[in-house]
Parts: sequence; structure tokens; C-alpha cells
Amino acid sequence: MQMLNVEALTGYSAALDALTQGQRAALVEIVFCYRLGSLSATAVFGEVEALRDVAGQVPAEIERAVTRRYGVDLESLAAGQARFYVDGDDLETVLLGFTYSAARQLEEWKRYRQDADCKQRLLIDRFDAANEPKSIGEVERAGGPDLWNGPRDLPEKAKQAGFRVIYLAKDAKDQCYLRLLSA
Repeated sequence: MQMLNVEALTGYSAALDALTQGQRAALVEIVFCYRLGSLSATAVFGEVEALRDVAGQVPAEIERAVTRRYGVDLESLAAGQARFYVDGDDLETVLLGFTYSAARQLEEWKRYRQDADCKQRLLIDRFDAANEPKSIGEVERAGGPDLWNGPRDLPEKAKQAGFRVIYLAKDAKDQCYLRLLSA
């Protein structure tokens, strides 16, 4: 597997910059999120051991997931909370997201489903810790560079560093993403 050129992204996330060389070598993907004027980075690993090395204690839902990818929002860790992501657990579910309090208590979880009517859209269902629905079918879509409202130079720097860039955005929120993969 090709190692991601994380050094090219220096300065966009202090938490990403702080990863050790070994932790950087274990990255399989980086996802930047620009939400309400703030940028965060999610580090995605192929092994739970690499995730544990970065996040410390990993919740049971993440430990026992059958997945190829383990993600953690690095800025959420620095803030005392934790947002974790794993691949979906059935054919319809693309991704599962879990938000934990500073005491590592589950606060909410999300299911990202492929929209059967449009391959460029995901539908997100949010649930509280008791599995009660908070919202169903929030739309997140893939598209072009116009979806990105974060630092304007970040996508170009990522491309120059050899990343494949995927643009995503929530329809009803001020939230967009850059998914950076090995080219």
C-alpha cells in the first residue's frame, strides 16, 4: 500500500500534524471536515491497533466492528469528546458514526445509507444512545469543488501531493468534507 503524503497537509490540523511517523504510516485515508467555520481532520486506519495507538481507549462498538476502516476525528479527541467511524454492517449501510462524551459514554450514533435513487447521495439517520431516532434521511451529496467551503488551497495541495480528492457536503447544514485517498 502506498503511504499517504501527510507532510503536504501540514498546518491544516494541529492534531494531524502531531501524529507520529508510525501513526502516519498506518493511515489509509484522511477526511477533512469544515463545519461552522472550523476545520477538523479524521484519521482513517486499516487496523484497530493503529486506531488504539492514536485514540487510546476504543469503545466496544468500534472494537467489535467488522470493518476495513477505523476512523477517528482527531480534533474531537483533543476537545475531550470522541467521534469514531467504521464501515457499515449491512449492504445498505455505507458507514456508521459514533459520538462519545469525555467520559466515553455514547451520546449519539449515525447510519449513513446509500440513496437508492441517486448514487451521489447518502442518507444519514441519527439516533441517541437509547436508539431513539433524532433525524432520518439527512442528505449528504458528492460533487465538485464548489461543495468545499473550507480553506481554498487545501484541495489543490492535496492533489499536488498525490491524493485523490472527493468532495462531499450536507444539504441542510453548513458542513462539507474533503475525502483524501491514495491516488
